[in-house]
Amino acid sequence: MIKNSSSSTEKGFTLMEMIVVLVIIGLLIAGGIGFYDGYIENSKVIKAKSQISVMQGAVDSWYAEHGSYPKDSADQVLAGLDTEAKDPWGKEYQIDVGSNGGIDNCYVIRTGYDQIHQNKVVAGRGKNGRSEEPAVVDPSSSGF
Repeated sequence: MIKNSSSSTEKGFTLMEMIVVLVIIGLLIAGGIGFYDGYIENSKVIKAKSQISVMQGAVDSWYAEHGSYPKDSADQVLAGLDTEAKDPWGKEYQIDVGSNGGIDNCYVIRTGYDQIHQNKVVAGRGKNGRSEEPAVVDPSSSGF
């Protein structure tokens, strides 16, 4: 008996099935890249908070010994601050000592990079020998 070749079962994927699989893979990759970028940004924020905390410790120690914060770069170096320290984004930290936001005898240390979570910075501040924990803040807010 002669077999009909049109009824034979061929194995393989159709072009449409391949396109669907490639689209699904593309969506998974795009989602993964977005998640990864957010993860990297958050790790930089954590690193900046840690670096600012160390700088705050140096500034608070200076305050305990001298009764004021180190005002100029020479005193900041003597206090143990690296005045050319870079934040995790490669920008120099900004260190402001003196009067800030109407508050006397205070300081603010903030990242030079200001695009964190939509135009925010990581900053720490203190007054009269007491530091606040570094946080992500709007640089236009009072005292930052």
